[in-house]
Amino acid sequence: MTPVGETLEVKLFVTPYTFHRQFRLYNPMRIGIDLFNVGNIRSVRNIDVGALGIDNIRITQMKPNFVRIIFQVIDEFPPYISERFSGGLKITFGATKAPPMIKEEVKVEVPEMAKAICDIRVEPTRANANDPILVDMSGSQNAESMVVEVFDPEGAKVASKELTPKAPRWEVVFDRPGEYVFKGKAFNIEGKVSENLCEAAASINFPPAIKLECRRCDGVIGKSVILDASGSTDPDGEIVQVDFEIIDDVGSLVDRFSDVEKPFTWERAFQAKGVYSVTAVATDDLGALSEPANVEVRVKQKKLYLLVDLGAMAGRGEGTYVGYATGRAGILYKISKSLDIILAGGGAYTPIDSAPWEQTFFSGSLLLNLRAGPIFIGVGGAYTTPYKDTIGNDYGEIITNIGFDLLGGSKIIGSIFLEASGPPVDLSIQDHHKFMLGFRIIF
Repeated sequence: MTPVGETLEVKLFVTPYTFHRQFRLYNPMRIGIDLFNVGNIRSVRNIDVGALGIDNIRITQMKPNFVRIIFQVIDEFPPYISERFSGGLKITFGATKAPPMIKEEVKVEVPEMAKAICDIRVEPTRANANDPILVDMSGSQNAESMVVEVFDPEGAKVASKELTPKAPRWEVVFDRPGEYVFKGKAFNIEGKVSENLCEAAASINFPPAIKLECRRCDGVIGKSVILDASGSTDPDGEIVQVDFEIIDDVGSLVDRFSDVEKPFTWERAFQAKGVYSVTAVATDDLGALSEPANVEVRVKQKKLYLLVDLGAMAGRGEGTYVGYATGRAGILYKISKSLDIILAGGGAYTPIDSAPWEQTFFSGSLLLNLRAGPIFIGVGGAYTTPYKDTIGNDYGEIITNIGFDLLGGSKIIGSIFLEASGPPVDLSIQDHHKFMLGFRIIF
C-alpha cells in the first residue's frame, strides 16, 4: 500500500495463474475483491488506512486457494481503478475515473472454471466383516473438495466423509455382510458439483453355514462312524476347508482333522467307550469362518466278536510227544473291559499214522480270560475226542492259557498265546496232556 500524491495504490502480488473478481456491498459500504488459486497469505490480515475514503482493509482466507479482501469505505465509494501489472493486481483509489456504481451487483472478471470430474475407487471390492475398506478419490480432476456417501444393502445412508485433494483417501469398516455402494461428488473451486456418475461398490462376505451330521453315530469300539459336513453351504462363495475336533466327556482333546477336499467327511473309529463331542467349523474362499456345529457320538463297548485260532500242538503219551496242526473257530463275548468269555471248537491233524496216535481228533472249549491291557490269562474246560487209541472214550479236560495282543487295530485284533490242557480225573495228566502255541484273530 503506497500513497502517491492524491491517490492510494494497493498492490496485490499474486502469480500469473491467480484470477479475481470484484464487487461492491452496501449497509455498510464495502469494496470486495476475491482472489482464486492463491497459496499462502504473506500480508497482515488487518490494515488501518483512514485516507482517500478507505477506513481499513481486511484479508480473509475463505478456504484453500480462495482469499477475500474487503475495503471498508468511510462515507461513500471513492473513485478507484483495478488493473493488472507485472507482479499481480493494482487498485488505485482517488483516480479521476471510477467504475460505475451498481448496487448489490457483483462484477465477475474471471473466466469460467473447469468442471470437476469425480473419480472413486474402493479396495478391496470383496472383504470379510470388520476388514478395512479403502476409499480413494485421488483420481478426481479439477476438484477443490470431494464428498463420499455410503449406502448399506437396503439403500440407507450409513456414513459420509468430506475429502480434499491433499487427503483424498478414507478407510471404513462394516460389521454386516452385503453389498455397500459408495457415491462420490467432486466440487471445483467455484463450488460447482461434478456431473459424471461416480460410484463404486464393495461386497462384505457372508460367512459359510456349517451343517454337521453323524452317520452310524451309535458306535461301538473299533467300528468307524462317519462325520459328515457335506451339507455345508456358502451363499456368495465356496467352502474350501472343514476343521473337525473331538473332545471326550471330561473335556480333553482326542483328535483333530482338517479336510480340504469335498465332500468334507471324516471316517473315524473310537478305541474307548464314552460320550464324545465333535465340533466342525467351515472356512470359505475368503477366509471367513462359520459358527461351530456340534454332534454327539456315543461309543459303546462291542460285546460279541468272532475268533479264529491257528497253531501247532504237541500231544504227550507213552513217554513221547506227537505234533499236530490245529485250528478252531468260535465267539468271544466281552463281559467287561477286562473280562472275556470264549466258546470255540475245532480239530487237530497229524500226518503220523503209527499207533497208538489218532491222526485226527476234535474238541470244544469254554474259557474265561482276564485282561490287563494287551496281556490276558485264562482258564476253562474242554470236551475232546481221544487222540490216542489207548484212551478209549471221549473225555473232559482243564485248559489254561496266557497270551499277548500283537495287533490292536480298529477292526481286527491279533494275539499270540500259549495253551495247556489235560484231564483232571480218570487219566494220568502226566501222560495225557497237550501244549499249543497259537495265533488268534478276533474281528
